[in-house]
Amino acid sequence: MDMFAIKYLQTLTDPNVDEIGDYEALVIVQSAGFTEGEVLLYEKLQMTPLLLEQYAKDGGDRARRQMLAMCRSDPELLADVLGYFVVMAAQKSGLEGHVDNESITSDNEAEEILEDIRETLLMARDQGVLPPARIARILAGEGVGQFSSDQPTRFNGSGHSVPLSVALDYVGDILDESSKDISRLRSDVEEYTQLCNSMEAEIDSLLSASALHAPPEDVLKSPLAHVNIEEMYNTVRETIEDTAVYVSNSENIQEEFWRDMNHSEDRFDTIAHYFGKGIMK
Repeated sequence: MDMFAIKYLQTLTDPNVDEIGDYEALVIVQSAGFTEGEVLLYEKLQMTPLLLEQYAKDGGDRARRQMLAMCRSDPELLADVLGYFVVMAAQKSGLEGHVDNESITSDNEAEEILEDIRETLLMARDQGVLPPARIARILAGEGVGQFSSDQPTRFNGSGHSVPLSVALDYVGDILDESSKDISRLRSDVEEYTQLCNSMEAEIDSLLSASALHAPPEDVLKSPLAHVNIEEMYNTVRETIEDTAVYVSNSENIQEEFWRDMNHSEDRFDTIAHYFGKGIMK
């Protein structure tokens, strides 16, 4: 990095410098092709898609580490990061020609990227955000979309894919989990079937017992067979309520009678009064 870039980075990171805004600074660094400044401003402005794209263009180990770190903090980025890694691995491993230091370095970088893909797949398994079918489409180079490969050209259209061996651990774990789920569901279905059969047998038994103990026809024709239980219950309940009211009134009359008797000068007159009103019999 030249002295100009270092000085410009210091200017961008200096909180006391307010000469231009962040968006104006972004336009300037983009026009100048100042990649480090772009990354810094993308991080500051939280422009995640552009930041991921810039890290993917870099392709270095530090950039890939940053991409993985972003996935850990935001699982929704897994599809994009995995798509970038697939393209990067395919580009690195697709170099052909004579063997020299550059091709050896590219092979080493491709293996490192494949290892990053394995790490991303383990992260995807643990987080459970991406369906396995979608991950398979990404690894096959069909894009990061959920249902189709209609995605930007940086993800597809060039036959980018990775070897199946990269996903063996992920696929094996998914198959094991699916097998356990299938076994559990089969057990649940068998238990449910047994419960249904038991209930059906119990219903048949009750129906058979009901048919055997059905009342004779003359009993069904008797008046007692058509008694309205609800009506009888309401009648009894009304009688109980009336009785309760009667008892309460009687108690009140008795209290009133004895109170008058205690305050009366002529008790016979009081008694005659109550008999005359028909209260006492």
